Amino acid sequence: MLPELSSTLSELRRGSLVGQLEGWSQSGGLSGWACNWPLRPLAEPLRLLLILEDLLQPALRLTISELTADLERPDLPAEGIDLPCGFRFRWGPQHPLPPFSRGLVLRVLTVAEGGLELAGSPLRLDAATYGQIAHQRQYGPILDGGLTQLRATSLQGWGRGAEALQLRLDGAVRLSVVPPEPLPEGPWPFEAVLPTDLCDGDVHHLQLETVPGRVLDQRYELVPFHLTPWAALQEHGRPPFPDQLSPLAREHYRSLRTWLAWADADGTPLPADLPLLQRLLEQPLRRSEGSPAPAGDDEPGPGGVRGPRQPLRLSVAADPLVTIVIPVHNQYAVTRRALAAIAYAPTRISYEIVVVDDGSSDGTADALQREAPGIRLIRHEAALGFNRACQTGAAAARGTFLVLLNNDTEPCAIWLEELLDPFTRWPDTGMVGAQLIYPDGRLQEAGGIVWGNGEPWNYGRGGNPHDPRFAYGRQVDYVSGAALAIRLDLWNELGGFSPEFTPAYFEDTDLAFKVRQAGHSVRYAALARVIHHEGMSCGTDTAAATGLKRYQGIHAPLFQRKWADAFVGPTEPSHAAAEAIKDRGICGRVLCIDQETPRPDRDAGSHAALVEMDLLQALGWKVTLLPLNLAWLGSYSEDLQRRGVELIHAPFVLSLEQFLSERGREFELIYLTRYTVASQALPLIRRHAPQARLLFCNADLHHLRQLRAARAEGLEGEAARRALEAVEQVKRQELAVMREVHLTFSYSDVERAVIEAETLGEAATAPCPWVVQGPVAPAPLEGRSGLAFLGSYGHPPNRDGVEAFLQQVWPDLHRQRPQLRLHLYGSGLTPELASRWGGEPGVVPAGWVADPAEVYARHRVFLAPLRSGAGLKGKVVAAAAHGIPQVLSPLAAEATGLRHGQEVLIAGSPGEWRDAVLHLDSDDRAWSAMAAAAFAYARGTWSRERGLALMADALDRLQLPHGHPRRRQAREETP
Repeated sequence: MLPELSSTLSELRRGSLVGQLEGWSQSGGLSGWACNWPLRPLAEPLRLLLILEDLLQPALRLTISELTADLERPDLPAEGIDLPCGFRFRWGPQHPLPPFSRGLVLRVLTVAEGGLELAGSPLRLDAATYGQIAHQRQYGPILDGGLTQLRATSLQGWGRGAEALQLRLDGAVRLSVVPPEPLPEGPWPFEAVLPTDLCDGDVHHLQLETVPGRVLDQRYELVPFHLTPWAALQEHGRPPFPDQLSPLAREHYRSLRTWLAWADADGTPLPADLPLLQRLLEQPLRRSEGSPAPAGDDEPGPGGVRGPRQPLRLSVAADPLVTIVIPVHNQYAVTRRALAAIAYAPTRISYEIVVVDDGSSDGTADALQREAPGIRLIRHEAALGFNRACQTGAAAARGTFLVLLNNDTEPCAIWLEELLDPFTRWPDTGMVGAQLIYPDGRLQEAGGIVWGNGEPWNYGRGGNPHDPRFAYGRQVDYVSGAALAIRLDLWNELGGFSPEFTPAYFEDTDLAFKVRQAGHSVRYAALARVIHHEGMSCGTDTAAATGLKRYQGIHAPLFQRKWADAFVGPTEPSHAAAEAIKDRGICGRVLCIDQETPRPDRDAGSHAALVEMDLLQALGWKVTLLPLNLAWLGSYSEDLQRRGVELIHAPFVLSLEQFLSERGREFELIYLTRYTVASQALPLIRRHAPQARLLFCNADLHHLRQLRAARAEGLEGEAARRALEAVEQVKRQELAVMREVHLTFSYSDVERAVIEAETLGEAATAPCPWVVQGPVAPAPLEGRSGLAFLGSYGHPPNRDGVEAFLQQVWPDLHRQRPQLRLHLYGSGLTPELASRWGGEPGVVPAGWVADPAEVYARHRVFLAPLRSGAGLKGKVVAAAAHGIPQVLSPLAAEATGLRHGQEVLIAGSPGEWRDAVLHLDSDDRAWSAMAAAAFAYARGTWSRERGLALMADALDRLQLPHGHPRRRQAREETP
């Protein structure tokens, strides 16, 4: 029985749709709601078309915008609809508006072919409504209210008109906002004190709405539980301080969390003096202006009681990979804090520490010998400056990598891993710099820019370190010497810092130019976070008559003369120009649009997305990824940023339309994945990025997959008719996208032939690269046992294939070989599926596995009994690359080129499946021969070299530049 609509809503039903176009207002714009009926909680929100027609001129039909019905509607749960299904549209200058006519009407229909029209549509535009739209189009909406700011616990905002408003706090209406008397003509301000139960130091959702529930504004705010500023607390309070209130609490917690996670995972011991390190890092850090002798100093101990300083135990290695060189001159308290931060920051990179005491007069050398056992101390009797101190330290280095670190810094968790990652990821890397953060949490530097006039810039200074613009690795002009890594052999080859920049300043910028002149890249590692208490070592006054800081001004002209021929780009620094030139070493910019952030351990499509972005990067393109769900997914997102992908996510961007309107013009190429994504994006791309070439990867032909699924189910009669209608609808949508883009990628020769036939050659296609990295050699046969399947069970073909295998093949197979076990791996294995499948004798529902390579190395035979689906099957390709013999259905083998009897066995009937599995499970010689053949085939067919060539061919067809050796060679050979 289908659920019944209330009598109020039953009049608003149109087929499988229920909803209403509610009308237009100056403040709210066009509004309404729409959803499927019966409700489908897991379905994507409905996509709608807003169309303007003139009934007096039938030829006039304009698509104004695509809308998504995904806004909260507090008024609908009472009617039995508890899904976010509202929509709102405000006319902007980018939306067309023809001259007024008495026949103008607005229609809202579902995007699907033959879309259903909402109740309340069409909406006639009279002269007054048309005038309001024209005004909004030019000047923006006339809102009825908004939130302005939260000052402590006082929420400030404004309203308009005589209607009362209300504040919904964390989902519940808590406060009323009443208009003042007498009522002013324009907007009126309000101020509301938040309830004290929200004053807990946590983040809360604050929403301003009308009494009927129309949302005017909303935001998330952290509501404090005290009003004392952190700096004042440190100055006037007594330790221990509540470290969770510090602007750097997130970084300190990340270090503690990492230590605990390592201890839990493999027994890594916690630092023995962790409490001491915690105390040191929560103290306020102040620069000493005098020259105190630190030998007799004390510091806060447990409970805030002062006591003698304790030695710092640093995990230095006898055979280090990294040598950390810290030049110091006086300011021992600053140096001690830096050493404590190194000990506090978890890392599994072996290191040594060389501290160069550059002529300190405050007893630094003696204090270090007593209180920092394990470090290597080198002393200059007189102050020679930062440049010479680094040279001295580097001369004593024993590590493969040299890390230069200011003594007024605090490295954060896994900083060395992140700092060294680019050297492994990009072999041309010569030098890497960290993301530098001020103690208040603001960004100091996200890599450096040198303008065409030789002026250096700290890119991102004062910004949000988590802003996507600053949060990904990339090539840069230079990085700061406050925290940089360089291969020791390259440092020695280049002679380190140039002596002309003694005693300090511009030596790091000069070194970066020498590194690039030698053919290496300089990179910024966004996830290598280092807090920099700028000015603690040398002060901040560049105009002072004495001190090192004055050399910043002295050395600037010297640097500009030395490297004048190397400067490129604009000569007038500006923030807008910085965004255009910050990515060095690229030949173009590509925007990749997909449904969600790739999770390669969850599905093959994510692996494909990463491969394609990697190939574009390798060919010289800067990649920006925008997942339509704009979700930040922790380690998955950080891995993309580590790879050098600019990942766009909320709250920095709140819609595809917002992003394209702001940045659409910067992309030469837009890469679209999935026809549902492309259908939504193409109207916006036409409007905001008409210059971009469009490359589309549909992953597989969805209508072909649906057709095969319908046939596999054996549908008849009305069910078969409805299934074929759905197939036809999807086919029209897919082919419409392919006709609109410039080139369509497909993994399958079969599907490319289908596309060519269906579009009569109108849609250009190209083979899509697939790259899989297997082991150097397959795991041996010894120790393997059982059968395995791996796939996402949220993907219907996988679920259907396993169901059919368990019904048609497994009972007979298990009767003949009772000891055989079938292991089912993959994401989306619901408790219901696990219980049902696990009830079959010999079936082991293992579920998600972090490393699929374990599956391919542990078991004897891999199965892919797919009856529906389309495209290339990533699981099959990965299994071949790991050298595990496979039994496949004909559909699973499609598009792979794997041959029956050589690299795989292909089975159709239940008897063929049974015989193939028993053969590979019992014949060691046949198993070994097939494993070797599959492994060799995969290495030749799905290699990275072939993938690069296919991607380069696609860019050639789009008449776009790339850095593939073939094109470079062609350029060099051209007379």
